[in-house]
Amino acid sequence: MANGCRLLNLGFGFVWVLSYVVLLTSASWAQDDSTQSWSQADLNFFETKIRPVLVDQCYRCHSEKASSLGGGLRVDSREGLLRGGDSGPAVELGEPDDSLLIEAIRYEDDNYAMPPKNAGGKLPANVIRDFEEWVRRGLPDPRSEEHVGPDPGAGEKAKSWWAFQPLQQPNVPSPKISDWSDRPIDRFILEKLESQELQPVGDAEPAVLLRRVYFDLTGLPPSAEVAKKFVSDWHSSANSDQQLALYTSIVDELLASPRFGEHWGRHWLDVARYAESSGKDVNLLYPYAYRYRDYVIDAFNADMPYNQFVQEQIAGDLLKAADDEEKTRQFVATGFLAIGAKSINEQRARQLAVDIADEQIDAYSQAFLGVTLACARCHDHKFDPISQVDYTAVAGIFLSTETHYGTNGGVAGRNAGTLLTLPNRDSGSRSRSISTNELDRLRQQLADLEKERRDLIAERARNREAMQQSELNRILRIGTEIQATRSRIAAFDENGERLAQAMGVSDKPASAGRAQAARQNQRRPQRGGTGFVSIDNSPLFIRGELDRPGDRVPRAVPDLFSDVPRPGIPRTSSGRKELAEWTTHSDNPLVSRVMVNRVWHWLFGAGIVTSVDNFGTTGAEPTHPELLDYLAKEFVANGWSVKHLIREIVLTRTYRQASTYNEVYFQIDPANAYLWRHNPKRLNAEAIRDAILMASGQLVLEQPRGSDISRAGDGVIGRARVGVSEESIAKNRSLTRSIYLPVPRDVQPEILAAFDYPDAAVVQGARQSTNVPAQILYLLNSGFVEGQSEQIARKMNEPTERRRGTRNREQNQTRSRKGIEEMSDDLSWTLYGRPATSKETAAARKLMNHHKEDPLQGTISLIRAMIASAEFRSLD
Repeated sequence: MANGCRLLNLGFGFVWVLSYVVLLTSASWAQDDSTQSWSQADLNFFETKIRPVLVDQCYRCHSEKASSLGGGLRVDSREGLLRGGDSGPAVELGEPDDSLLIEAIRYEDDNYAMPPKNAGGKLPANVIRDFEEWVRRGLPDPRSEEHVGPDPGAGEKAKSWWAFQPLQQPNVPSPKISDWSDRPIDRFILEKLESQELQPVGDAEPAVLLRRVYFDLTGLPPSAEVAKKFVSDWHSSANSDQQLALYTSIVDELLASPRFGEHWGRHWLDVARYAESSGKDVNLLYPYAYRYRDYVIDAFNADMPYNQFVQEQIAGDLLKAADDEEKTRQFVATGFLAIGAKSINEQRARQLAVDIADEQIDAYSQAFLGVTLACARCHDHKFDPISQVDYTAVAGIFLSTETHYGTNGGVAGRNAGTLLTLPNRDSGSRSRSISTNELDRLRQQLADLEKERRDLIAERARNREAMQQSELNRILRIGTEIQATRSRIAAFDENGERLAQAMGVSDKPASAGRAQAARQNQRRPQRGGTGFVSIDNSPLFIRGELDRPGDRVPRAVPDLFSDVPRPGIPRTSSGRKELAEWTTHSDNPLVSRVMVNRVWHWLFGAGIVTSVDNFGTTGAEPTHPELLDYLAKEFVANGWSVKHLIREIVLTRTYRQASTYNEVYFQIDPANAYLWRHNPKRLNAEAIRDAILMASGQLVLEQPRGSDISRAGDGVIGRARVGVSEESIAKNRSLTRSIYLPVPRDVQPEILAAFDYPDAAVVQGARQSTNVPAQILYLLNSGFVEGQSEQIARKMNEPTERRRGTRNREQNQTRSRKGIEEMSDDLSWTLYGRPATSKETAAARKLMNHHKEDPLQGTISLIRAMIASAEFRSLD
């Protein structure tokens, strides 16, 4: 770890010293906005949520090409928005409530309302919220005033971009230092190092290596006992071959552990934008999202071939299955397409349909191909070889797909969703059955509610009077109750047995012919649904506008590669099966490159291609292109095995390097792109929380059935309905692994939110990893950390506790010199996976001397400071 990170560990016994260091160093963490580099998630947010609206609604009056620049304001670049127009800057970074742009689109002042009423009127509420979020994020925007228009030849030029070229079979190089390693991966790395006049810094210490591989493979630290034994066995080994064999046995044990699937499954859930509610305008619960979460965990634990994993998530419902168990798994896998955010209150069913399809296209293309296909919704992609015709061809596939997202719908049951019924019945996490009498009662209740609504509407029609707001509210309330009752009835069969249900997708019914399909797809369904009722090709919507349909485009896979055959799509099928097969074709150069790069990123903290979700021309080029193709080829050749790939990487000497800082090498390669050392990295939010619970002995490793959300059932998310603080979670299942905590959109457990937990709005293969004072202050002040620190302290004081059962002066005698040394060493092995240093023991003794009257409290303070240290939340 770099020396700067070590500062927080010196004198860790003093909480006030730690806080003081935080305050002194906080200024160095501040970033000048002028050097801001946007995350891929921020750029994707702009490209999919903001740019299309600006182009459609604002450019004609507020861009470089406007005949008359309205109000002196340009919105076709970030600089133009910050500079503003006649009324001053349009945006205050991070402050939507103080930004004129937000004031204008909210229609807070009629004199500045935009877009004006004669040009389309006020934007939808969800779009306004997107703009508020854009300002809150600091206005991520890749545009510049020098060039704001599209490059007409960009698509054709982009076809020569490295990512779209066939996989190569590179020769394994022969570096000059021939005895460093004979592993192919190491030889690729070493050759590149030598070309830059760099060398590996050396091997990691055994304690560091063990802690690294434990966290990287399972998200959990080794126990103190395991760490001590490993270090002892390492030093007693006769040679490096025995040490490698010892380490290899640990790697194999971790890969076979159920904890592996939980940790690597969580990595994939970031990519899959997993969450347990709809987010957006009305945040409705997804009670069955947990089934997809468990599917992902099981798939990684079983080492499901990655090509099968991809196919099942795109088209599991269309694949052959040997039995009901396999078909159930395949249905659940399609939850990938159903768990995205949705504007459930959208009033136009057809708009909701195209928005859902667009979100699915975005998730599919970034997750599996690393390209931003959704950027071609309104126009040809500005940078990649993707035309609007390509986009529309794929959109037809997803518009011919029924998305079963559940929920009771928005206002009056608007856009209520259905669920898939699974072949395999199980107990689920909710009650299995109801009596037939209860089922009859629900049916009667539904009939009564429908009659009441009909009567209210008919009475008002007879009297020909304007409906009062109170009457309208009553009708809307009845509509909501009707949909809730329908959903409950649909959860049971005729005998009252609960059906096994899941989120997922299925093909819409095939129409009798094109004319009939066109007539059906122009009609809005009476209730529920999404406006496109049968399999059909999608029209190309001019500038992405629903009310400007052009010619229909035949459903097809993207035209990205000249040497990968494009399958035809049957008239009676959505085309998802063909899309899945094309995606996982062995000659598709993107699917294997993207996945091996994700694995590399999750192990080293940076991918060979650093823009892990974007392999397009706006993304990064690979630092080791030959190695990337070698890994991709080997991945496919070894049966698409993720475990085999991970094993090969973590056994390399490159992975086993120390993270020692070298000033000379740093000047040559400050980003460590060539891996002259192992990258120090901060643990993710889940690993920090789980490590605290493991240290206290409180972590529950048993996989729970369902989730808190599934037990809460359908409804709108709210803090009163689902506990979101550490304290409220602790009352039910806060001791389980973090992957099983409730994760609705827009509401997160405190400790996860503090450490950059993703918002699940978009695909996020690379989390942001910040190091800010607020995180340390959270660890120093959290009630959760305090409670777990006390549990650890009591473990350290167990002999005394057993002798005396109450905390009194006699019990709390000062520890002997030997006792404090043992305690300091035990804590260091427990929290850091290594023995304590003499400086740390001296600091512990000094703190304990301040707590002679209450050594238990002194121990708690010491533990909290250690947990708040940089070393605890980091990996060397």
